[in-house]
Amino acid sequence: MTDVVAISPDGELSSSPPRYTMQISRLTIDKLGIKLYDRVSAVLAELIANSYDADATKVDISLPWSVFLSDVDDSSPGMAITVSDNGHGMTAKEVNDYYLLVGGDRRTRPTAGSESREKSRPVMGRKGIGKLAPFGICKRIELVTAGGEKDPIKGWQVSHLILDLDAMLQDSQDQYNPEPGHLDGTYKSERGTTITLTKFMRKRVASGDELNRQLAARFGLQRSDWVVSVKNSIADDADGSELTEFVLGDLKIDKMDQTEIDVSSRPVEFDGQFLPVSGWIAYSKSPYKDQAMAGVRIFARGKLVAQTRDFGISAGFTGEFKLRSYLVGAIHAEWLDDGEDLVRSDRQDIIWNSDLGEALSVWGIALIKELARMGEDSVKKRVWDEFVEKSDIDAQLMAMAPGDPFFRDSVKQAAKLLVSNKDRAALDDERHVKNVVQLAMSLGPQRTLLSALHEIADGAADTLDVVVGLFEKASLAEVYSLGQVASDRIQIVDRLEALIEDGKSREQPFQELIERAPWILAPEWTPLGMNESLKRVRASFEGWFLGAYGEEISTSAIQNNRREPDFVLLNDSGVLWIVEIKRMNHHLTNDEYDRGMLYLEALDRFLEENSRIGEKFPKRRLTFIVDHVDKLSPVYRSSLKSDDRIDQYSWRSLLDATQRAHRDFLARVTELRQTPVSDDSDPDATVDESDLSVPVVSD
Repeated sequence: MTDVVAISPDGELSSSPPRYTMQISRLTIDKLGIKLYDRVSAVLAELIANSYDADATKVDISLPWSVFLSDVDDSSPGMAITVSDNGHGMTAKEVNDYYLLVGGDRRTRPTAGSESREKSRPVMGRKGIGKLAPFGICKRIELVTAGGEKDPIKGWQVSHLILDLDAMLQDSQDQYNPEPGHLDGTYKSERGTTITLTKFMRKRVASGDELNRQLAARFGLQRSDWVVSVKNSIADDADGSELTEFVLGDLKIDKMDQTEIDVSSRPVEFDGQFLPVSGWIAYSKSPYKDQAMAGVRIFARGKLVAQTRDFGISAGFTGEFKLRSYLVGAIHAEWLDDGEDLVRSDRQDIIWNSDLGEALSVWGIALIKELARMGEDSVKKRVWDEFVEKSDIDAQLMAMAPGDPFFRDSVKQAAKLLVSNKDRAALDDERHVKNVVQLAMSLGPQRTLLSALHEIADGAADTLDVVVGLFEKASLAEVYSLGQVASDRIQIVDRLEALIEDGKSREQPFQELIERAPWILAPEWTPLGMNESLKRVRASFEGWFLGAYGEEISTSAIQNNRREPDFVLLNDSGVLWIVEIKRMNHHLTNDEYDRGMLYLEALDRFLEENSRIGEKFPKRRLTFIVDHVDKLSPVYRSSLKSDDRIDQYSWRSLLDATQRAHRDFLARVTELRQTPVSDDSDPDATVDESDLSVPVVSD
């Protein structure tokens, strides 16, 4: 060891060697510490693994939950991260020889090996770089450890040192000498190690539930002599309503019934051998959004070494879509971390292109193909059951057509077809569920009708009574399809009326309503405000407007509901329609009129410069929905009257036109729905054609 000059406590120069020394490449610290471990949970996992390898039976972790760490908060109570264990600890010599030696393989040491010192645990550590993990989230590591031989009177001697990242990365020295702490050389009555982290980079600490899942996902072992407790250091839960502490356990995953495969009897074939594995794979009840819980976790020596969504399988197999959303599992393969080092440095994956990695991949692909085939029906049943529950489709259909089982059955069959390939996550969108029900109500009777036509075409049952029954079904199908459209529109009209009667409604709810139901402006329109082509036009126009005018605008109330749009852009039949919406009882100003005209002229420019888009929308219009235009100057009022591309509605005139266009239709269809449907088997059953005519009232 090289002597260095130091200052003694009395201020005199001393030539004694420093107590602790680290020799390390600065590049190693940067690449193996800061770059590999940038999440709090990953750092904690490395420290927990070190405690396990030190034969600890108890590990206590204290850190603040649900906060962003930073060096500014170091002085605040509870803002440090502390990991304490009751393992065998280290002597000062072991600190120098092993802890401060970066990159040494502990399993090749004569005094260490692949099992722990006292409990013969298969050790998790190997590469000797886990001690650098904390530098991924902080700049200061304080180590207090007591171990070695116990003094009968004093206890275990303490080694206390502080590692500072900024000092460690200085270019002025070849070796780094950690600063001894004030406890260095003292004694403790108990052995063990405590690591305290401070001087943080800006890093987020997850909530207690998230942290529990993230840590549980990284470990696959349950032992009676091993307990890890994690406590919220800033908890203030006087009434006991919040989680403030948890004990690390197995990751809890809800598995779908009849999809689990136990892999214990399915070894991995490699070079004429059969390598043992244990664990399971299955479908989860719900698609996981938490990365820690999704896919198959692969463990060796009780610690995560890889996580895969599909074992590298190529696309195009049965059940592929469901599998990529629902696949979960936990597989133990000790041979991945026995001989050849197949685990990546950050322990987040294995080397898949190695011989053993490829063998595991082939084995896994065959396994998940089998799971995909057997799990397809289970997933479909799960999705359908949840759709029935969330949509309340049975109650809706009974209320709508209590006397018509034909209609109810046909709608449910159509709905089942529509959701058969849906992801469970799609059912979280209430509007999507509602749209499926509406579409099924339109398509169900038509689909059943087509089936009946095929039956007649294939058989000889072309008698008059069958044909009459067939036309009865056709008429009813039309009534119910049109009636559903009318019913949906009346709900929108009622919402519009409520907003107007409120008298204080601002622009945003009106904007959202009209964009979702553009037929409020034109009864013949269908809701095209959210279609994909319009999304692309909007995005392109917004970007172009920013470049051309240096101003950011939003053209939609639906795409970004946190920001009030400048206008709503609708399209139908080759028309791009700018709708400027003002709050109730607003008086349009000259500046606001100018602003609307600017948007219209800008839209013209944009479509001329982008002729392929412009060809699809040869007409452009501007409508102001505002109650008063009396504050406009005569010039602007003249422009409003003379320009056939520009018009104005008051809110009450718009409501009146919309109500007249739809209420009569709904009333007539509702009356028809309440008429019980006759039995198809009765040859005398007929339906008066006059009862099936549906008046359509236009504005």
